Amino acid sequence: MVSLAIVTMLMLPMSACVRAEETTNSSSGVSTPLVFEGNCSYQTHIQNAGWQDWKSKESLSGTTGQALRLEGIKIKLSDSPNLGVSYQTHVQNVGWQDWVTDGDMSGTEGKSLRLEAIRIKLTGSEADKYDIYYQVHVQNAGWLSWVKNGDVSGTEGKSLRLEGIKIVILPKGTPAPVNTGSIKNVILMISDGCGSNQILATDYYIDGKAGTQIYEQFPTKLSMSTYSHNELGAADDLVSVYDPETIWSSFDVLKNYPTDSSAAATAMASGTKTYNAAIGVDQQEQDLVNIREDFEAQNKATGVITSVEFSHATPASFVAHNLSRQNYSEIANEMLKDSNTDVIMGAGNPLYDDNGKLRTVVEDSNYDYVGGKDTWDSLVTGNLGNDADGDGDQDNWNLIQTKAEFEALQTGNTPERVIGIPQVFQTLQLDRAGDGTVAPFTVTMNDNVPTLDVMAKSALNILDNDDDGFFLMIEGGAIDWASHGNLSGRLIEEETDFNHSVEAVCNWVEANSNWDETLVIVTGDHETGYLTGATGVYGEVNNNGKGVMPTVAWNSSNHTNQLVPFFAKGSGSELFNNYANGSDPIKGAYMDNTEISLVIRDLLN
Repeated sequence: MVSLAIVTMLMLPMSACVRAEETTNSSSGVSTPLVFEGNCSYQTHIQNAGWQDWKSKESLSGTTGQALRLEGIKIKLSDSPNLGVSYQTHVQNVGWQDWVTDGDMSGTEGKSLRLEAIRIKLTGSEADKYDIYYQVHVQNAGWLSWVKNGDVSGTEGKSLRLEGIKIVILPKGTPAPVNTGSIKNVILMISDGCGSNQILATDYYIDGKAGTQIYEQFPTKLSMSTYSHNELGAADDLVSVYDPETIWSSFDVLKNYPTDSSAAATAMASGTKTYNAAIGVDQQEQDLVNIREDFEAQNKATGVITSVEFSHATPASFVAHNLSRQNYSEIANEMLKDSNTDVIMGAGNPLYDDNGKLRTVVEDSNYDYVGGKDTWDSLVTGNLGNDADGDGDQDNWNLIQTKAEFEALQTGNTPERVIGIPQVFQTLQLDRAGDGTVAPFTVTMNDNVPTLDVMAKSALNILDNDDDGFFLMIEGGAIDWASHGNLSGRLIEEETDFNHSVEAVCNWVEANSNWDETLVIVTGDHETGYLTGATGVYGEVNNNGKGVMPTVAWNSSNHTNQLVPFFAKGSGSELFNNYANGSDPIKGAYMDNTEISLVIRDLLN
């Protein structure tokens, strides 16, 4: 029956739009969503740089913080035959120019005259159905509020240059986009390997019903594609692109050419697709700028924490740049010696095994996750660091290892820079001894390590010392490992630990910040294990009541290309809806993982 439903849904028309108001079809009386199906693109001429690439969907055209003026602009509409656009600019020493339309230049080129203000309006028979919003960045004033439909944006007679602009068309009556530049803190939480069924299975076991997690109540709820460029130099790069028209044609198609965690994390961190195994580099093996570095450039604090080794794929991709995720020692050294990161927490302690027991013999390979024995020894003595804040003095790492040290950092005063490596080797709990196939929490847990929520609260207590704000990535890394092993009980343990960390983060926002200045994102980097309710059939896992294992079927031991859930709340969270321009017959509206950093950068700049 599920397969038949999928085929039926594939035959339905799919919309590529995301914001809508309800209108009525006069012939049928049925309400249908009004959407803008065309594309509004714009291009600016920048002082000393010339014409920039065309932009759309609230993307920045121009610059911020570089003292470079806009000198000319072109705006055009495509794929919308009943709409046009008209615009005029106020030019230094000249005043308002005549209105121009659809791709013509307004302003000047090569005359060193700044744009000081702009008006934009829609034309055509359907102009009354849409609003065109625009927002400008002004010299010494920053981003102004959004205006629409011919209102003036900028200044007139004040000799202040326009430096950047964003434009978007929305259905009439849709609220204005979020004001850019208002964001202070971003907390990105990644449940590695988690699809919708991993969440559902945990909900059922812990609470006996679906939708019980705090993030499942977030106002922005979407799906997200995760595909990568596959292997470096492979000829089949495009095979893995998520195509809703073909992805459901066979149950096994979702298994083809999935991303790995490093490519997925790099895409989220940088906005650029890359090959599997890449850490912060593109298809040409060139370093990419990640959003953590953007926050550092604005003097904001940054951190990454995980339930697996801190030099593993996901945290590494937000800090380091390396051709292969397997180069753990190189990655760890870059994170510790070359980055400006303020907080790093994760497993990889060379002196302890996976059960949290002190080793009797420590091999050289046990030090790989922490950068080698010399690096570890320097951490232990407190002599490892770099000039992280640019004041000319070395900022050494403060190493913590014991459970008590992590717990103590949740409140009170903290060091400025902390590396936390719990007393366990690869994972906090997943790799401990005992039967991994039994029900959750049956096997005694490692009692000498912190939980992920304790690590999260400790990291937040350190990072919020920076009045400018911070970026924090939190990963539940072992959810992926449990799914690789098809270990249902340990999956639920790991997902529960992650869920508690989300609760801790939300509590921190409400107690120490607010949702107007902090953005919280909860998502996965990909799905692992192809978890369903029955073998060979796509569908939900089945509820058997609280405290009873749900009925599940693992259809793979690897990653899949299915869409993963995406949740967001707080400053700018609604902006993600503008980028969910894909439509899947099963999952609905979806965005792409590269658009996480795009939205964050829009809000940050």
